[in-house]
Amino acid sequence: MGTGPRTRLALGDLLAEGAYGLRLLAGEDGAAARPVAGAHVVEVEAPTRFLEPEWVMLTTGVRLRGRPAAQRALIAELHDAGATALGFGEGVVFRRVPGALVDAAAERGFPLFAVPYETAFREVVHYIESSLASDEVGVFRRLTALQRYLVDALSGSEPERVMAERLARFLDADVVVVGAGGEPEIVVGRPPVAALCAAVAARDPGLVELEVPGCEAVAAPIPAGDDGPPRRLVLAGRRPGRLDRLVKPAAEAAAPLLAALGRLGEVARAQEQAVRGALLEEALAPAEERGLSPLAARAAAFGIDFADPARIVLLRAPGGAIDAAARTLGAALDRAGAPLLMTRRPDEATALVQAADDDLAAALDAVTAAHGAVVAGVGRPVGALAEVRDSLRDARLAAGGARPGAVVRFEDLDLVTFVVGEVGPQRLAPKVAAPLAVLHGRPALREALLAWFAHDLDVVAAAKALHLHPNSVRYRLSRIEALLGRPLRSPATIADLHIALAADAAGS
Repeated sequence: MGTGPRTRLALGDLLAEGAYGLRLLAGEDGAAARPVAGAHVVEVEAPTRFLEPEWVMLTTGVRLRGRPAAQRALIAELHDAGATALGFGEGVVFRRVPGALVDAAAERGFPLFAVPYETAFREVVHYIESSLASDEVGVFRRLTALQRYLVDALSGSEPERVMAERLARFLDADVVVVGAGGEPEIVVGRPPVAALCAAVAARDPGLVELEVPGCEAVAAPIPAGDDGPPRRLVLAGRRPGRLDRLVKPAAEAAAPLLAALGRLGEVARAQEQAVRGALLEEALAPAEERGLSPLAARAAAFGIDFADPARIVLLRAPGGAIDAAARTLGAALDRAGAPLLMTRRPDEATALVQAADDDLAAALDAVTAAHGAVVAGVGRPVGALAEVRDSLRDARLAAGGARPGAVVRFEDLDLVTFVVGEVGPQRLAPKVAAPLAVLHGRPALREALLAWFAHDLDVVAAAKALHLHPNSVRYRLSRIEALLGRPLRSPATIADLHIALAADAAGS
């Protein structure tokens, strides 16, 4: 890859000098990147005799008054000779740049700019000559102008994209922002995205030059806020040959700005998540501790308006994996455009989700596929904030007996669990107190009973699951019968114990 400059000065640098008041009237596409190798004031016929390619011609139009055909011919001559632009001095011969000149420049895409009466041609010529006299001065001026141009993008609604678009326009380059995982996040222009992403992935995360078929580029790391892999800013040339000498310093200057924007976005997202979590905590509090009317208005501000039913989703995961699982769920629902409120506790995340069934199922599939130890319980759909606690109780019941990697919906639960969920463990407490008292303080008996129920009242299967002799399980079941004073084979006894254990799990 070549390392020398494609040009020392670009027309965009000249036009960006606010002190001169220059106004581009035609030829906007690609004008900023057109090279400037010099400038000359010419007021005579056949002006290209005095101009080299890539020079700027300056004129007041002395020989053009009343001659629209000559005005059009001047543009054609400059264009064909490879001139960079025409600067027209206003207020001397013509009050404004003549229309025929503007129309002819627009037709050919040739840059034409107006020089106000207050700006002497010698100032423009001096700026160009002094810029070309020193490479460092030229690069510094262009880089300073670029930095101002990029900083102005921070006030927009999509500052990262606007910044990428401004980089592309200023440098006449294609831009790709490559995510930490190697995927393209922002693309401006038509670069070979797949080839550039692959080339970036194969290089160390420093400032590097890249070369892929038909394209030369520079990649700079966008520092991450944590220890994870950085994103990359890739600036790719649109033409074969050497890259503009400003590309490398431009990448180095823009990458920290993109990193700062990313950190600001993370802070804003964290603050919003905290607000959403606090709102959900209030909604899940007992009725006497919350005011539902203002809560409903606040929830609607985040998209939870119950125009469609919403559900509670409860995620459980051990070993600190819950944060990653919650992020996966949030990202999947965000891509689906489904609003949610989420709060987290150690090993548990609770989300109120207003999403179509297919979108919710896809999001939960993404969670369990990425985090195999997660258990997901989904509560009943509710149509008002006052019913959210019911959906939470359902989700807890669903998650209570689920295996790792399972998604259990309230609709999938058996009748006993459904009854417990509908009636509520508090209301059932007086009825289940006696069966639970028999098991209290007797973990071996409780374990045997749970295994027996789990294996459809098969003693041998329960014993195998507990690594016990079947007679040991039979003995423990007989002890329960003796303490209850009722036979375990009685359907009523089985139903009472099953409901009691389900209510105990739901209330814990």
